[in-house]
Amino acid sequence: MKTQLRKYAVIGALLCALPLAGFSQDDQQMQPADAGDTVISPQDAQLDSQEAQQVAPPEQDQAPVSTQTFYDQLSPYGQWVNMPTYGYVWIPSADVGFVPYSTNGHWVYTDYGWTWVSDYSWGWAPFHYGRWEYEADYGWFWIPDVTWGPAWVCWRHTDGYYGWAPLGWGMDITVGYYGDYGIPAAWWVFCGDRYINDRYVWRHYVPRSHSEYLYAHSTVVPITHYDERHHVAYAAGPRREEVAAVTHTNIRQVTVRPTTAPGQRYDNQHLHTYKPEVTPAERSNPRPAPTRPVEQNQVPRATSYYSQPQQRPAPQPQQHSAPVQRSEPAQQQHYAPVQQQHYAPIQHSSAPARSAPMGGGGRHR
Repeated sequence: MKTQLRKYAVIGALLCALPLAGFSQDDQQMQPADAGDTVISPQDAQLDSQEAQQVAPPEQDQAPVSTQTFYDQLSPYGQWVNMPTYGYVWIPSADVGFVPYSTNGHWVYTDYGWTWVSDYSWGWAPFHYGRWEYEADYGWFWIPDVTWGPAWVCWRHTDGYYGWAPLGWGMDITVGYYGDYGIPAAWWVFCGDRYINDRYVWRHYVPRSHSEYLYAHSTVVPITHYDERHHVAYAAGPRREEVAAVTHTNIRQVTVRPTTAPGQRYDNQHLHTYKPEVTPAERSNPRPAPTRPVEQNQVPRATSYYSQPQQRPAPQPQQHSAPVQRSEPAQQQHYAPVQQQHYAPIQHSSAPARSAPMGGGGRHR
């Protein structure tokens, strides 16, 4: 009798568990797909455990560092050049075709807004501090500054596309934001809006030759974040809800975890990055400087290893047109650029003349 009761009890438990198992399976199938990775590997979990002991204390408790940190840490990965206009600038030893906030990286949504995660080991510095500039003779180079941000870029949007471009020297997001500062049209990177959070977003970039067309048919994304501690604002990028709607995914907010040593690592849950307080140079202290800088006239001209840049034409008033309409959303390359040329707005008055790159900018050492 007891054996029969046990048998019936087991059968009853199985019958009750079947609907629950089916519901659990259906629930998993209904979860939105995540563009990128969703599984934390054992290696990442182990690194997380190790780095938990190395997480920096709150920013107000960290010992500040000087810009000498940039000079020392970036020297193995590029060349420091003394340019009269900017002071010491850094030219990365990246591959030909390097473009900041475009090559070897992707966007993630963090507690600071859309943040550029670089795959370069040195990416913790040039994509979160300072500004990028471009000159036809030297390509892309980085100018150090002391304020951390998720990405020093400006954002634009048109029907079906997001675009972004690095802020140049002297550009402050709080001054003239709606005028784009005169960022050349060819500096902009555009991709289909449904791919903005893709781990491999570079696969979906619109050809550079069409950037000028999309620039002319897009408007600035006027969403900024104000850092009360440092009294600085930066572009936060498109709204999280808007990206979730076009990508049909749940945009997870990643936590930025400061570390005590230079470097950066992303593991789907956290962005581990070095983001120290950097103090500006003071006359009373020894001024930071690279160990082996070179003079500007000693830098080889870029024409031997860069893509030929497009010279920026005379500035013309910006034409505001209706957003571009896509005939086939899955193939953003199918639109046809108009024949009429559209130019970027008037250039920022404090910056020197610049050329507009067509995808060049790196060099081999």
